[in-house]
Amino acid sequence: MLIVWKNKRIRRCQAWLQKTPNALFCVLGAVLFLLVFYSLAYRTPLNQVWMAPNMDNDEVIYNRQVVSVLTHGGPQGYFGYQETHADIGRYGTWGPFLIWMYALPGFLFGSSVNTVFWCNLFFTIVGMALFVRAARLQIWQQMVCGLTLVCLWLPLSLVFCGSSEALHYALALVIVGSSTALLRRYHRGWFCVAVAACALETVFRPYALLFWAFPLAALWQGPRRHRAICGAAAAGSFVLALFSMTKLSAPYFSGGGMDFGGVQRLLSGAVAGAISYEWERAGKELQTAWSSILPTLQGDPQYVGTGCLIFLVMVLVTVGCLVYDIHRGRPYRFKVCALICAGVVALVLVFMYNIAPRHLALLCMLMLGAVTVENARQALVYLPVMMILLLPMNARRSSLSSWFPEMGDQITAVETALTESVQARESDDPWDYTLAYAYDDDVFHGYLYAVPAGMGIEFDWNTYLADENQPIYSRYAMVNHGTDAEARLLADGWQELVSTEALVVYERPDTEKS
Repeated sequence: MLIVWKNKRIRRCQAWLQKTPNALFCVLGAVLFLLVFYSLAYRTPLNQVWMAPNMDNDEVIYNRQVVSVLTHGGPQGYFGYQETHADIGRYGTWGPFLIWMYALPGFLFGSSVNTVFWCNLFFTIVGMALFVRAARLQIWQQMVCGLTLVCLWLPLSLVFCGSSEALHYALALVIVGSSTALLRRYHRGWFCVAVAACALETVFRPYALLFWAFPLAALWQGPRRHRAICGAAAAGSFVLALFSMTKLSAPYFSGGGMDFGGVQRLLSGAVAGAISYEWERAGKELQTAWSSILPTLQGDPQYVGTGCLIFLVMVLVTVGCLVYDIHRGRPYRFKVCALICAGVVALVLVFMYNIAPRHLALLCMLMLGAVTVENARQALVYLPVMMILLLPMNARRSSLSSWFPEMGDQITAVETALTESVQARESDDPWDYTLAYAYDDDVFHGYLYAVPAGMGIEFDWNTYLADENQPIYSRYAMVNHGTDAEARLLADGWQELVSTEALVVYERPDTEKS
């Protein structure tokens, strides 16, 4: 009797593991997974997180633009760099579309320093649920995917922050999942989901034009009109992305962003010069990456080194699964798509941008989706290897920031002073609702959360603000005490608005702009 009872339990367990949960349970499973990971990775209670961790200064710019949409329908001042702004509108380097996307769930969470943080959790839950549902992952496959994601670690850690990476990672999973559904059987709903996800990601990051390979590969043997719709949508979204970059987005710092130096030399006919330029640039980039990889291998994890090693391990796993599938005659089209995307984008990062782990993590999400769909059973081989190689490097419990008076009181004081000053002045000039921040002036960029919702922020080098020959159009300026930037403002007659231990905010007098 005991043996029979045990056999029944085993059969029930096997049947349960082979089930695909409904949509509600997919959502609940994603919530549970994130909560378990958070409790293991972080000490700070989730409801006490204040000012989501800053990977760099982009997060505060995301947040202030999103809350301006929630409270005023859009920025009243300009977001930009070096006192510049977009040709059309007032949004920063990423343009309005990404900000509007965050504003949609942002209405659920309200305007606060953590708005983008909560939106990231929302997008991740929705992305995971759609991936599981579209790909019809059985519970054991979901467990494999979750464990692999924990081994990668970086994509999950970037969910619990104020950057926009979580949205990109969620869209990557949706693209792979909906393409898997289309490969199984054409369905208009999943076709619309795939097209929408690819189009959004292309608008947000133009190199995601490559990601259209997934739905096209799934539909390759179907009616031609489906592929034609994908092609038209891909072209349209790419054109919209270029329009957003050139007209709706503020220009970045001179020398920042994409480097088209090699392309410009090539177009001018200097082929040898273009090759030499790109070769030298790539060499410097790889050398910089190696200087971070080496200490990571020696037991001192570095951000760039960790990201590179995670990417390399995921590439090797995907290539290994691809070779196995070709040898066994198994499906492998999505792994080919993922590897092509990973290879091309990685080359673009090396030759034209920089080796940014957040972009490498996006490529890892594509490969993770492809391997989960096509090679979950082979996890018996690759998952233990990933655990051995990656978990000792990644698995570290840390804390997120919570409110503390030394900074919180200063933010409150600055916000109050700026709010009163702005409300006292009725103006149609966007510059009167803009604050210039002295970048590299030893004022922590987290203090920009004190900028009231609706106001714009200009990221200006402190040397720019200190140069009397450079114009300052912003009504307000945030600088450090005793700096050259402060001296220039005082010489031009700016008046102190509020001063704290960490910073001082000045207001331009009602005269001609500096």
